[in-house]
Formats: sequence, C-alpha cells, structure tokens
Amino acid sequence: MFFGFQLTCGLMMVFYGYSVMKNPRVWGDQGRQAVKAENFPEYCRQNGLFFLKAGLIMALIGALDALVSLSGALYVLLYLFGLAFSFYPLVKWCRENEGFSWPWPHVESEKKRIKKLRREQEQEQQGGSEKK
Repeated sequence: MFFGFQLTCGLMMVFYGYSVMKNPRVWGDQGRQAVKAENFPEYCRQNGLFFLKAGLIMALIGALDALVSLSGALYVLLYLFGLAFSFYPLVKWCRENEGFSWPWPHVESEKKRIKKLRREQEQEQQGGSEKK
C-alpha cells in the first residue's frame, strides 16, 4: 500500500520540478537572498531539475513496488544513488556560480546575527578611536 503514496508524491515532485523549470516565479522567494539576482532564474531551473529527477526516481520505485515486491536493499541503493545523481548538477552549478555547494540558504539565528552586528560595531569603534 505504501507504493501508492510514494507514486503520488513522486508524480507531484515531477510536476512541481517541471513547473519551476518553466516558470521560476513558482519557486517564490526561497533562496532569493542567498543567490545573486542575475543567477536566480538559473538557480530555480537547477532546483526544478532536481525535483523533477528526484520525483521520477520516487515514482519509479513506487511503480516497481506495485508490480514486484522489492527488497529493502534495493530501496536504499536506488534512493542513495538516484538522489545523489539527480542532486549533483545543482551542487556543481552552485559551486561554480555562487561559491558554495549547498543550494539552499543558510538561515542565521537572531542571536548570532545580533552578536555579529555588535562585533562589527565594536571593530568600527576601535578603528575610529585609533584614527583620532
């Protein structure tokens, strides 16, 4: 019975990935702050391609499970190698164009952001007092 859910999720991911590839506005503002503005449409296309491939793999596994009873080892192999294969182009593109390999933005906590601002202000004050 799990195959039905897996097949549905996979097909939804395929549709979402395809629609993001064709229209980056579907992606919304996810990652807009972490990526240069001129690279954002390509970033969305790469993420859409990832969802498309990952969804195809999920749907394929769900369809195979409906036809034949698969062992757990086959699931692990298909997920690991399939998702790694589909995720690699996005990581490569981000590393080349953005300088980092993780495609989703790192959200800084409010405490860390405030501490960082205080340190910067202290450094500016120390730099200003040295000049006088």
